[in-house]
Amino acid sequence: MPVKSRASRRTFLKTTAAGSLYAAFVMKSGCSTRSDFDILIVNGTLCDGAGGDFQKADVGVKAGKIVAIGDLQQRSAQQFIDARDKVVAPGFIDMHSHSDIRLLVDGRGMSKILQGVTTEIVGQDGGSVAPLNERMAEQTRVALERQYGLSVDWHDFAGYFKMLAEQGTSVNLASMIGTGTLREHVIGFEDRPATDSEIAQMQQLIRESLVQGARHLSSGLEYTPGSFASTEELGKLASVLGGNGIYSSHIRNEDDHLEEAIAEAIAVAEHGGCGLNISHLKAQGQRNWHRLDAVFSALDAAREKGRQVTFDRYPYVAYSTGLANLFPIWARDGGSSRFVERLQSREHAAKLREYVLDKVSALGSWNSVLISSLGGEKYASCVGKRLGNVAEEMRENPYQLLLDIVIDQNGGGGMVGFGMSEENTARILAHPFGIVASDGSARAIDGPLSSGSPHPRNFGTFPRVLGYYVREQKALTLQEAVRKMTSLPAQVLGLDRRGLLKQDFWADITVFDPNTVADRATFAEPKQYPTGIEHVLVNGRLVVQHGEHTGEKPGTVL
Repeated sequence: MPVKSRASRRTFLKTTAAGSLYAAFVMKSGCSTRSDFDILIVNGTLCDGAGGDFQKADVGVKAGKIVAIGDLQQRSAQQFIDARDKVVAPGFIDMHSHSDIRLLVDGRGMSKILQGVTTEIVGQDGGSVAPLNERMAEQTRVALERQYGLSVDWHDFAGYFKMLAEQGTSVNLASMIGTGTLREHVIGFEDRPATDSEIAQMQQLIRESLVQGARHLSSGLEYTPGSFASTEELGKLASVLGGNGIYSSHIRNEDDHLEEAIAEAIAVAEHGGCGLNISHLKAQGQRNWHRLDAVFSALDAAREKGRQVTFDRYPYVAYSTGLANLFPIWARDGGSSRFVERLQSREHAAKLREYVLDKVSALGSWNSVLISSLGGEKYASCVGKRLGNVAEEMRENPYQLLLDIVIDQNGGGGMVGFGMSEENTARILAHPFGIVASDGSARAIDGPLSSGSPHPRNFGTFPRVLGYYVREQKALTLQEAVRKMTSLPAQVLGLDRRGLLKQDFWADITVFDPNTVADRATFAEPKQYPTGIEHVLVNGRLVVQHGEHTGEKPGTVL
């Protein structure tokens, strides 16, 4: 139990009421004795993030860094954390996060920090908060003012990072550069090849963004306008990154054409001369579950050629996306207004219906689609319900209901789709080059970030891996799971002195109970914080204490 004191560890070990009173007396007396550490974590079982054996040791933290590991029982500290029967691990790194805007709304990052996440990597799926042209910046200003009452004004990463620093965050953050954002900046929503001049403009925007502190490149090839980029265009953009860069891709197809999409991602990385990460790797739809073996083989072959190749995944058999993603990419050409026009047009009705019905058939049924978020009041009662059930309740054809909802939402609306297998999920998580990531954002159980019925991954990803896949299913060891949450993503991303419990590394530390750590969020009741995450340090400051947020915001842009 953390006890604030300037006493030595010998005094702290007097675990009696008198000992506690003595510690309180020392605090109140204003003792100015210089302590060895700011925080001393004692009696814990260290899981250092490298994947090796557990170690019984204490961890001394000072000035934001880990300064000592070993038997530190006789040393002094301003604050002790008793980690008896607990695992002490590096803070978890969420390799694939969408907290870009939500950390501006609430810098505490509640649903992430309470999972033990100390660093979030945003700018995913081809969509980043910068660089923005004037039209995009104005749209961002209007949208955030309307939705959250935020007053924002940035065009580039420098401006965004400045605002984030002013807001203050409990977690660290790094951002990728989205190829969809680049394309919208230079070309707009037109479905056509980029000219040499336009590619040069996008390359220059990448260079400027890297100088301002952004890292790596992401693509979202099922989302417009990033989906309109050719393999050649993406390779030319990736070539700006250099050998230490990562091309992280939400690939062009995750179901019937999965192998071709994987081959394209490998080709982009090879052309760009950079590393590759496949975002939220999956084989979607029961008829495609068998494709995972071919995917593993292709990625292994690329790795054997010397390419750094990884992939990330969340521990659920359902994904989350927009309802618009049930419709073909060609229908979304030109932006939301053109999309809605096509949905209302008789000319495209038969083709759209055929495509959507096949997509839903691959998932299983209309009840494989859960409506997760909608704006306005007209269809508010549908949120959190399965589309098939809602259609039955309303006595409507499910396809027509979907069409009506998406038109009402001006092409928007969120969904959770159930389409992956439990066996494949476990295999992906257990693969040596698989990284644990949420594909979610920092939400909350109350306030402005509690709206809708979001995917439970926003609240439970990391504890679910530790509780369900490690403790219950034994799909992987605890040490290996922690490696996939810490040192592996840190190594891939090039995060300096993060991801390991090691002297002179930054003190991003998560202390959890291996016997009780678990997710509580479900698809029916997703807004629930996990259990078993006891203490979390970010840059040497205690942000979570006994499972409660302390209000501290020591996070920084990496």
